[in-house]
Amino acid sequence: MPHIECVKNNGKPYLRLAESRYVKDINKQKKFVIKNLGPLSKFDDGKPEFLKRFREKFKNGEIDFDGITYYSNLPVKKTFEIEGDNNYIELKNIGYLFLQSIYNSLGINQFLNQVKSNSKIEYDLNGLVKLFVFGRILEPQSKKKTFENKDKYLFQVTTHEDEQTIYRCLDVLDKYSKQIQNRMNTKIKNSSIGRVTNLTYYDVTNYYFETMYGDDDVYELDENNEIVKDEKGEPIIVKKGFRKKGVSKEGKKEPIVQMGLFIDNNGIPVSHKLFPGNTQDKTTFKNVLENDVDEMDLGRIIVVADNGMNTQENKYLIVDKGNGYIVSKSVKKSWKKMGLWALDNSDYVEINNSLGQVVFKYKSRINEIELTYKNEDGTKSKKKIKEKEIIYWSKKHYEKEVHQNKKFIEYLESCKEHPDKLKDKEKKSQQFIKTVDIDKETGEVIHPEKVIVFLDEKLNKYKETMGFYSIVTSEIEEDDKELINRYHGLSRIEDSFRIIKSDLEGRPIYVWLEEHIKAHFLICFIALTIIRIVQYKILKYEKKSTLNVDGWEQGITAEKIKEALNEFKACSDKKGTCLISTPKSEIEKIVKSIVLEMPDLTSIDKIDRFKNVLNKGIFM
Repeated sequence: MPHIECVKNNGKPYLRLAESRYVKDINKQKKFVIKNLGPLSKFDDGKPEFLKRFREKFKNGEIDFDGITYYSNLPVKKTFEIEGDNNYIELKNIGYLFLQSIYNSLGINQFLNQVKSNSKIEYDLNGLVKLFVFGRILEPQSKKKTFENKDKYLFQVTTHEDEQTIYRCLDVLDKYSKQIQNRMNTKIKNSSIGRVTNLTYYDVTNYYFETMYGDDDVYELDENNEIVKDEKGEPIIVKKGFRKKGVSKEGKKEPIVQMGLFIDNNGIPVSHKLFPGNTQDKTTFKNVLENDVDEMDLGRIIVVADNGMNTQENKYLIVDKGNGYIVSKSVKKSWKKMGLWALDNSDYVEINNSLGQVVFKYKSRINEIELTYKNEDGTKSKKKIKEKEIIYWSKKHYEKEVHQNKKFIEYLESCKEHPDKLKDKEKKSQQFIKTVDIDKETGEVIHPEKVIVFLDEKLNKYKETMGFYSIVTSEIEEDDKELINRYHGLSRIEDSFRIIKSDLEGRPIYVWLEEHIKAHFLICFIALTIIRIVQYKILKYEKKSTLNVDGWEQGITAEKIKEALNEFKACSDKKGTCLISTPKSEIEKIVKSIVLEMPDLTSIDKIDRFKNVLNKGIFM
């Protein structure tokens, strides 16, 4: 009878269906594995004696596995022979074969092998990088731990054996980061996927380190070991500290590093760059555009970014290079200039629901503006351009803002009668009040006593702006609604940051040297690109657009891809017969997205042939 066994797989409890049978040829009992069920944690309900109860349920017919019950009489061809009397088989990952196919198609293996052949590197450079990239997708851990688990794959990923040299690999990755990104871009651009850069999204995020101590700046010293200063009396910095305290997106007080990321209109990464933690978001754009994206020969691009990138210098730089922009504009900060226009209901294009209620409205106007750019020599360049300004209002976002701010507005109204309450939310309330010195007896504004005066016009403006959004663009001939939709595609890059931070576990960061930190995030960048290509292929197979009305369309989430690839495993017996875990539906989608049918993988030779098919670059 089939029974549930619990064995160790990579140190973790793993469940499988097994059965002992008498084999006439050898005149003794042999154990056969019928089906791998998965890790114990997948089934465990957290209550005492789970395994005992689970086995009893199976024996009593309360549960089955793909139709297999305790009383199933299975033919031998569906079972798997265990070597000798060993009660343990080691399932090894084969999901990584899909990742390896894309990795090779991106040209990274060829590039790193060339670097190795042109240098004195003796270790397996390409194998180590593959190991770190696959590990970052499948089971994010420290580089040391990832190396220790290098034998979890059915076929050898790296021949490297010396743990002490793995950090040399990170030095090489940092040194050639720009060339690797350029190679990846060229391969994508020349593939069946192509680079769609009619819209290119840019944004900045940051990552914090679990330490209170950042990196000090390194100053230029004279022969007396004294700090050299410039003409203004400022110390001359030779090298800026990398981990610096700055404005953390997560509200952390620890040191951070900044990451600027470009992605294309398919959501596939184009370029990334890291900056010291105290670098302002808006100043990263110039560096990435001039030193990275410009070299990639992408043609004319339209940069889509949020309000943080909306500066005169950034817009000047974009249009001066023949490119375009769509960037958001702060409604609250610009209300003085746009308020009357926004509140005037004339000229709006309105979209109504079935009840006739306005749920969305928008309008635009063309402004002539002058952009100023400060050159490196201190001189200024000016350029006059026409810019389209679009104001739009959403009922959905209006109701959301009203709900989010309801209690705060009620609190402000109550503070008019009871000013002492202001100490509860003093910082948030400052924009709505001002303090004056006034004489109680005469009412004259002098010094004796401070009185809080509420600025009702500011509170009214705060309420008026709810639900309103604004964007400005160089693309004055484009349709307003289309431009709004394009801007909303910025959610793609926000999702990319989320994947790096959650699914790829970009932090905690287990390295602290600047070169190793940069290499770590290059590995994350490569891993993100591979995931995006898998998602893109599935969307194309399902005939879906990468952008829907609600924003970024993924097809399959990174989490689902990670889970499916992780659980796709195989092992072989002494005859070369293979037992594979039941592929999840996501695996079947991935296979079909590259115009293949799910192959027969019942032997090592057949899996090896499938690996060779994948390595022909069929993903791209």
